[in-house]
Amino acid sequence: MPTQNVNLTDTLDLFVKKQVESGFFNNASEVHRAALARMARQEEERALRLERLRQEISAGDADIEAGRVLEFDSAESLYDAIAG
Repeated sequence: MPTQNVNLTDTLDLFVKKQVESGFFNNASEVHRAALARMARQEEERALRLERLRQEISAGDADIEAGRVLEFDSAESLYDAIAG
C-alpha cells in the first residue's frame, strides 16, 4: 500500500487522535482513509448533481427555443399559477 507523509495542523492532529481514542478507528491511517473516502464520495455526488443540472439547463434551453414558455405580468400571477 502506498505511503504518504501528511503535515497536519494542531487542531487536525488532535481530531485524529480523538477519533482513534474513541475506539472507532484503530489508528490514524484508518481515520485518514475514512476522511478521504468520504471526500471522494462527496466529489462523485457533486459531479452527478452538476451533470443533472446541465441536463436540466439544456432541456430548459430547448423548451425556450421551441416556444414552450409561459409569461407572467406580475409576481402575483406567477404565484397563482404555481399555487394552483
